[in-house]
Amino acid sequence: MKHLKKITAVLLSALLLLSFSSAALAFEEPDRDVPVIYIPGFTSSNVYGDINNPDTLAGFPSTEDILNIVTEAFIPSLIAFSVDKDTDKLVCRVTDRVNEVFAYWFNEPTGSAKEGSGIIPEVLTEVSADARLTFSYDWRGDPVEIADSLHAYIETVCELSGCDKVTLGCHSLGSTIALAYLTKYGNGRVSAMVFDSPACNGVALVGNVFTGKVNLDADGIALYLKALMGESEYNELVSSVLDMLSSAHVLELFNSFADEIIAALAPAVYRETVAPLLGCWPTMWSMVPDEDMEAAKEYIFGEILAGKDYSVLEGKIDAYNDTVRANRVETLKAFDEEGKFAILSRYTTKTIPLKDYAHLLSDQIIETESTSFGATTAPIGEYFSDEYLEGKDMALISPDKTVDASTCLFPEKTWFIKGSGHFETDGVTKELYDIFLFADEELTCDSGALSRFTLRDDSFALVEDTTAPEGNKDNGIIARMYRFITALIRTIALLIEKYL
Repeated sequence: MKHLKKITAVLLSALLLLSFSSAALAFEEPDRDVPVIYIPGFTSSNVYGDINNPDTLAGFPSTEDILNIVTEAFIPSLIAFSVDKDTDKLVCRVTDRVNEVFAYWFNEPTGSAKEGSGIIPEVLTEVSADARLTFSYDWRGDPVEIADSLHAYIETVCELSGCDKVTLGCHSLGSTIALAYLTKYGNGRVSAMVFDSPACNGVALVGNVFTGKVNLDADGIALYLKALMGESEYNELVSSVLDMLSSAHVLELFNSFADEIIAALAPAVYRETVAPLLGCWPTMWSMVPDEDMEAAKEYIFGEILAGKDYSVLEGKIDAYNDTVRANRVETLKAFDEEGKFAILSRYTTKTIPLKDYAHLLSDQIIETESTSFGATTAPIGEYFSDEYLEGKDMALISPDKTVDASTCLFPEKTWFIKGSGHFETDGVTKELYDIFLFADEELTCDSGALSRFTLRDDSFALVEDTTAPEGNKDNGIIARMYRFITALIRTIALLIEKYL
């Protein structure tokens, strides 16, 4: 079972790359006189292995599919491995089954979709001035080529609606597509734009995976398990037990063993599945952070896929880097000068427990520093010190003292939503899009329409964030023991009250 956990760590690290007062905030419905085009993120558009066969949808595997991989591939393979001790066979048995499940996700080595694979293009025949539209695209493709398709789509929308401009609501990867469009075609057709959890500024998780940094983090595992407990009545006890295990270095011992297993298995898993799948998506390369790009190219093309011709794909990556990536800040500043612009950045304590990532404040997928274009954040579980806050404008500091918006690229046009995960893009956030896109005047955090720091409560409504910081905990062994004993007593009292 230990080997199963390690193989799962490597595979899931990659697959996971692919979600004013205490009363709820209420917004008036604005008048919409320009079409809204939503540009969604990964897997939001229907992509088919064969566009003529609806049964070839490249959707994320169901729970049943994942369980089948475990029961049909992992467990039998581990049993065989316990006998023959053949690591290569173990990896092949597992990756063959995984590749079968993800068969419709693969691109050609050029980074282009396989022949006959892709989306079924929407044919627009009628568009009203207040229309809400969703731009569909092949999220495995080249952002620059997708931008060409977006350009054609916008031109058609303008022609059919009689409007000179459109507005764009962009989530995650959608921000990258919009950025590529603006870089190539300019601002003339877009009057307003919202970036919601944007991926165009880089994603640390992608950088970790593309540079082979898929080792688990002991403290990160504890943080992740604590977050999974949520508001459970046993959360305090579970958290204190995890703290005690950490103090006893049990999680560190587990991690040390995991590192050895991952080091042995990762190259084969990358060679058979991760690199041929994710590594052949130009969109995924667009999310590798600037500082990781050269190391990622060397690891994927120079080491894992060495000896194979990926020159066309590398050319697409370089073209994106030299045009869109290199001019990212200038492109957005130019748009901000002419149109309405807003950024929504989310953060939560749930995070994927990988080293170099586990302690970053994020929306579970993209770190908050990136989605906000530069906010300074405290590590998960920690808070800004009084020394750090001295002389700071507290209006730019989150109430829980974990986010400093003063270092953002657009500090007055960046809003933060606490407790909201990456994929929570329901009606509440769509309402926010409308507020920013169709306000009479461009909104800023000081305009009063929406607090700079908001909170998503248990009912998924947005309320003003007034969360007080808990303060940095004393994590010494005595303090942890005290918290454990206290939590144990409270849990026993709770159980007595509940069942006796």
